Amino acid sequence: MQFRILTLSLSLSLVTWACDDDPKNKNNTNNVNNVNNVNNVNNVNNVNNVNNVNNLNNLNNANNQNPEVYGELELAESRQFGYENSSLSGLIGAGGFPRWQEETLVEGDCRLLKYVRHFCEGYCDGVCVAENVCEPWPTFENAGTLAVTGAKISISVEPGLWGFNGFENGYGWWGEAADLYDDQDEITATFSGADLAGFSIASAGVAPLLLTNVTDDELALSNDADTLLTWTPADTAGTRVRVTLNANNLGHGAPYEAIIECDTADDGSLVIPSSLVRDFPDTYRWEYCAGSDCPLSWAFRYRVGHTDLTEGRVVFRVGSAVGFFILHDLPTKGE
Repeated sequence: MQFRILTLSLSLSLVTWACDDDPKNKNNTNNVNNVNNVNNVNNVNNVNNVNNVNNLNNLNNANNQNPEVYGELELAESRQFGYENSSLSGLIGAGGFPRWQEETLVEGDCRLLKYVRHFCEGYCDGVCVAENVCEPWPTFENAGTLAVTGAKISISVEPGLWGFNGFENGYGWWGEAADLYDDQDEITATFSGADLAGFSIASAGVAPLLLTNVTDDELALSNDADTLLTWTPADTAGTRVRVTLNANNLGHGAPYEAIIECDTADDGSLVIPSSLVRDFPDTYRWEYCAGSDCPLSWAFRYRVGHTDLTEGRVVFRVGSAVGFFILHDLPTKGE
């Protein structure tokens, strides 16, 4: 059991920095002209944050977005510690879900992403993406009312504020049950249209994901050997599994210090390379968390559909997620 307890002075400084009502306000004294004031939007499956960024987009361009994707929508049934819920999150605009981490290493089906702090000498009304390189905050399109059909309940969502940053024109919904669909049920997302013309995207439901070697909701990561994650593979074709291992952050809503993302065939196992793990921060099963978010990690079985607009491709993932803790200690010097 680990307890994350910060000193009073550090806790107060982090809370002051992370909880400003408007991180885009030029009068925000907490904005020190760099990307450190950007707030995290890291997981659709976290019941406290329906703002998913668990995609495998290229993160090296301005605002860490992929220009080939013009929007992302995810619908998930989630299970963690005997608790169940469902959630939907979406953004329509260049790159889809923002990401604040940068890719540093790739091996096998996985990659390591790290939060790199940059500094801009002048005032940056946006994100400082490199030394003295300021990019504007990402903006997103109002695509009208979103209606999801084919699920066991009707879902209708109006565009609104999205994420800790409060981006406009986001889509978010949360439900208490994790029983929205059965395997291969056709699920359709339809946007009525506003700034963009209306459009629809079809995807399909999945069977619930069952992890088979996560004990007591924990997965230990080894620095010395690759880590194996296993699950019961799907009975039907067309699904994949995405695994997102989250390190902690330095303040509520701030970017996670590192993420290991893997996207693999739904064949029942994933190798997590030790080369990525060795450069991953200390991560524990925090029973108490003050001044930071202490996030869960997730495995997500999904199907994906897409539609191509004039502006670019919009993707729609439908899936089943399982949350768990990861246990990891940085290697000692000389290892």
